[in-house]
Amino acid sequence: MIMKQLTQTLFLASILATGACSAFAQSTLPSDLDDGHAGRESFAQGFAVINDLQHLQRLYDLNGRESEMREIYHDVLLKTQVPAIRQYVYEALARNLLRPANVDEAITTIRTSLNEDLSTLAKYRSAP
Repeated sequence: MIMKQLTQTLFLASILATGACSAFAQSTLPSDLDDGHAGRESFAQGFAVINDLQHLQRLYDLNGRESEMREIYHDVLLKTQVPAIRQYVYEALARNLLRPANVDEAITTIRTSLNEDLSTLAKYRSAP
């Protein structure tokens, strides 16, 4: 039982790590660029948001209040439509849900992120 949970956790962690590496690659698609300036600027702003979220998560973790970050992640999802930030938040939320070993909620969160990513990808592919 413990080995199965560990395997599931490691598998999900590897999926999350892979997704995090590609999050910014998706944030500056060609239609977002304006001679390269808007892409770099939005990338820097997105990085700042993610950096703030990482710092908040660490602070909450240090004080044993990591579950309080879930509300912040949901709040960020309500406030932004930037694909890279949304993907990061979904992955961070899933990691946060894994802490008390709530694998089902973590899986639901990642599946929601996947569906949103596929929808965004379809919009870019169908654009002329």
